[in-house]
Amino acid sequence: MSDFDFHALILAAGQGSRLGGTPKQYRQLQGRDIWLYAVLALASHSACRGGVIVCPDGEEAYHAAKLAEYQLNHWMAVTGGAERQDSVKAGLEQLAATKPSAVFIHDAARPFLPRDMIDRMLDLYHQHPPHKQTDGQITDPNMIKAIVPALPPGDSLKTVNNNQVTGQIDREQVIRVQTPQLFHFDTIYELHQCFSGAGFTDDSSLAEEAGIPVHVIEGDPRTFKITTESDWIMAQMMAPAQTMTSRVGFGYDVHRFEETHDTDQNTQIMLCGIAIDHDQAVIAHSDGDVGLHALTDAILGAIGDGDIGTHFPPSDEKWRHASSDLFLIDACRRLAENSGKLVNCDITIIAEAPKVLPHRDAMVEKLAELTGLDQNAVSVKATTSEGMGFIGHKLGLAAHAVVSVLLPVSGIEQ
Repeated sequence: MSDFDFHALILAAGQGSRLGGTPKQYRQLQGRDIWLYAVLALASHSACRGGVIVCPDGEEAYHAAKLAEYQLNHWMAVTGGAERQDSVKAGLEQLAATKPSAVFIHDAARPFLPRDMIDRMLDLYHQHPPHKQTDGQITDPNMIKAIVPALPPGDSLKTVNNNQVTGQIDREQVIRVQTPQLFHFDTIYELHQCFSGAGFTDDSSLAEEAGIPVHVIEGDPRTFKITTESDWIMAQMMAPAQTMTSRVGFGYDVHRFEETHDTDQNTQIMLCGIAIDHDQAVIAHSDGDVGLHALTDAILGAIGDGDIGTHFPPSDEKWRHASSDLFLIDACRRLAENSGKLVNCDITIIAEAPKVLPHRDAMVEKLAELTGLDQNAVSVKATTSEGMGFIGHKLGLAAHAVVSVLLPVSGIEQ
């Protein structure tokens, strides 16, 4: 493995108690867990050869599934420890088998990681990278083993006691250290073994304790740590819009009419959520709304989630005479759970009777209500089969539905 490669270690095992509510690494920014932003920023770098995400106890399977979803095949999930230093040690031990040359250690609560900062740290590291001779000893006296990004404090700094100022701190003598921090892997691994349980909250502090020079580059204000509610508000404002892809779904449904044809019979059928008087009833397990059934299948097809019979099988008595509103609402819920958005729907009803035109406005209004679409994004049309086939002979009716949806792009290309 080249000295110009690196691995990454992302810390996401904390509870985020200061922010409250859902642990901050699992809060959603534009439909994505916060911890994924840092993982993707490092994983997408051409020099990254893999990494590890350190997670809370019991969450390894979830993180492993997410890594697989984003095709991060050289990344692993490992359970963290009680303290930050314990978690870093666990992550380093997991990475050790891959024999990394260098490692970035980063807090998952810092989701915005500019590429240029990673590059500047690598450029500095490569000026004097630790090279080993055959005996395993590093000989270059100018070698760089530890690099941290840092920013100068923007405000005046004071010391206080009992809420009273007791002195002033020279801003020229202090910096605000950020992550990611870049280390020669063997060095930081050995330091964590040596100082295990010492309670360090910053990895560069271990290098300082061992007398290893820590080099500093200019940090980036965007790489702030989400700690308070105001940080969270800022993160929401900064999060890039989610990359979306467009998909099309198609649905079709057909139902027979009852064989009796009594013009005096007072019957209603359901079409696109509207009850319409007709002299023949529809034969169906549910309410037989071909418009809503076709639309439901179109949405399910667009997200690759089976069909209406998969989720509401006619063999299940629970759905006998059920309103098809339920099926459409469920399909829209499944779309939303995939962070998707319905863009428009277009339904064509094929029937000799009843006439659709007198009810079309009511149908559009109902569909807009059920789907959350504006009415100008809902189309309902009707046609006959010109007296041909079973529809032409008034033995039944059918509907076609087409939808357009937006779904998040999956994978590291985001």
